[in-house]
Amino acid sequence: MPASFAGIRPVIHTPFSSRGSALQYGVSDHELKALVRRMLGAGVDGLVVLGLASEAWTLTDREREAILDAISDAVSGAVPLVAGVDGPSHVAAERARTAAARGCSALMVLPPPWARTTAQLIEHFCLLADAARVPILVQDSPQASGVTLSIEAIVELAASHPLIGAVKSEAPGSGPKITSLVAAGLEVVAGWGGLHYLENIDRGASGCMPGCDLAPALLEVDRLARSGDRPGATRLYQAILPLLSYEAQSLELLISGAKRLLRRQRVFSDDGLRPPARALDEFEVASFDRFFEQLEENGVPGFERES
Repeated sequence: MPASFAGIRPVIHTPFSSRGSALQYGVSDHELKALVRRMLGAGVDGLVVLGLASEAWTLTDREREAILDAISDAVSGAVPLVAGVDGPSHVAAERARTAAARGCSALMVLPPPWARTTAQLIEHFCLLADAARVPILVQDSPQASGVTLSIEAIVELAASHPLIGAVKSEAPGSGPKITSLVAAGLEVVAGWGGLHYLENIDRGASGCMPGCDLAPALLEVDRLARSGDRPGATRLYQAILPLLSYEAQSLELLISGAKRLLRRQRVFSDDGLRPPARALDEFEVASFDRFFEQLEENGVPGFERES
């Protein structure tokens, strides 16, 4: 059975510098490392790099490699790294090899949009597993990939290779699917920011891969829930639920909210997404700031304002 993906493992957001034109909207290496140090200080169980919340689709392969090197250097073996991998099979296989060679102990693989049969999925995932020789987490996110994975297809996929045995479930209404996959012997971790995470725990999810804004709070939710303090876990989860629900409207809004908080906390100097992307309007900015102020006043972990 592949290594466990248990615990809270946030997806690292990519800090961009907005100086210059859109083509010069570069990655800030020192802010990237500052975010990694902040997450390590919070006590996370691992980190996810080059995921959807990292805006990986906007990055060149050279930038992906530089980000892997910077994060691996900042982590220095303190926690395991999971790298997101996408693209056509030959491109994805090369990215998988590169991630493993740069210190990632596992891969999170988004199904390619052209894979319309289980046989095609198996061929793609097995190619990547053989190329990297590290455990693979299947990212079940049809809203991002355009691929709907049935329970049967996922179970067959996991049976096809010894390094495939876990799923990140973030499809809408995926609760019953999580229950079925766990019953089939697969490890399941929650995604989509941590929405429904308490129920996901009840259904057997081993952990969550949220954004960096809510990772410290979800660490405490996870600890309380698994130690038997369900009332405490519920109170904290209900405190962050308005922000969670607001961010769940879209991937861009989730990333924008996390980046705005990181700018507020002086971890990032810029909260913009890489162009072309829609900037927050004045109403969204006001909503996020109200959420942050309320969570800070309530002492929720991760929302402390930097002095």
